[in-house]
Amino acid sequence: MYVTGHAMLPLDSAPNRPLDHITAVQIPSPSGHRDPRLLALAAAILAPLTWSVGGVVMRSVESAGPWDQAGWRSFGGALALLVLLALRGGAPAIRDMRAAGWAGVASMVCVGGTFVIHVLAMNATSVANVLFLQTASPLLMPLLAWAVLRERPHRLTLVAVALAIAGLFPIVAASVGGGRLAGDMLALLTATCGAINVLIVRRLKALDLVPLAALAAALAAAISFAVGAPLDVSAVDIAALVLLGAFQIAVGLSLFFFALRHLPAAPVALLTLLEPVAGPLLVWAVVGEVPPEATLLGGSIILGALILSIIATTIGRSTSTARATT
Repeated sequence: MYVTGHAMLPLDSAPNRPLDHITAVQIPSPSGHRDPRLLALAAAILAPLTWSVGGVVMRSVESAGPWDQAGWRSFGGALALLVLLALRGGAPAIRDMRAAGWAGVASMVCVGGTFVIHVLAMNATSVANVLFLQTASPLLMPLLAWAVLRERPHRLTLVAVALAIAGLFPIVAASVGGGRLAGDMLALLTATCGAINVLIVRRLKALDLVPLAALAAALAAAISFAVGAPLDVSAVDIAALVLLGAFQIAVGLSLFFFALRHLPAAPVALLTLLEPVAGPLLVWAVVGEVPPEATLLGGSIILGALILSIIATTIGRSTSTARATT
């Protein structure tokens, strides 16, 4: 599963194993008789909402160009994750980074790429286009797994992929004449990086992924700073972007992973669809950016395809479990 420039966990592996090893920060479970699933449900709702504010902040800063935005946002995310890792103790993180090997390096490059390309896309097309197109990432992963690992996807998954491809056409077609095609292509590249990373992460299930995310954010910040002009950005805009990175990457992922520790993956995945819904609405309400009609049409098809894919994954997992118990 990939969530717009933030998460790097394959949800199909999540529900049957504990996720403490990938949690950015340990959120304490409630004491007494209170059901932790209620907190987990709240976390599952809040996580995509924290991710959805990015468009508003990026549209509001005035002195930061696209590379500066990517740099300061990534810097904030890296700083927050490093602080959390320090609070948890650094020795296990160093051990896991060494154990990850070249797969960890490849994952770091993919995640760092999404941090940068996501922001560049936001500055080159509408927020709605970016969020809806990047939502197609989980649907690209089964095709890559089929091509690379020879894992044949469920029939419903193939139908979902076909629907998602159909949903891409009206979005991209409308962008060709509207000057947004480059941004749309960047959004699709982000989705592709996310899908590739999921395949890589499947080899690293036993390791703590948070150090890799921190290094990826630091790498993204370094590259963005080298290309942009970060010192020309106003102090107010720097503060806004650094806080955005900390809020979206560290807080958002912590909420997301906490939800996965206490809830099945399917409903958590469905709730992540709040991001492509809430993000364009926030930008429309705050800065007046109206989503193109073609984007709403295509985005609705993509969201429907993703829901179908989640259903297919759930059916496949239930079938596998039933076979294992007979």
